[in-house]
Amino acid sequence: VGNPQPPERIKNDSKTNTKSLKTEEEPQLKENPRRFVIFPVQYHDIWQMYKKAEASFWTAEEVDLSKDLQHWETLKDDERFFISHVLAFFAASDGIVNENLRCGGGGVFLA
Repeated sequence: VGNPQPPERIKNDSKTNTKSLKTEEEPQLKENPRRFVIFPVQYHDIWQMYKKAEASFWTAEEVDLSKDLQHWETLKDDERFFISHVLAFFAASDGIVNENLRCGGGGVFLA
């Protein structure tokens, strides 16, 4: 299971009778008190851009969706049709934007 390590990079730990990688050969395994630490913020300009990007997204916790189905069922058929098509338009448009971004965004592409 997994990729076995080359023998020269494995040591045998006699206390636990398990094999482990030598940390001096693996920089990712060395102790680092700053790894995966957000605070204290060291790069404030990057932090401000992160907070700006974060503010452009909404989360499910911010919006009460518990009565959406109940409200949907009270709509008339033509209202449901309209809302469904508006949502479909935005879903398709977002897909086109994402595809253009993925391809480098080198221009406007029409099908």
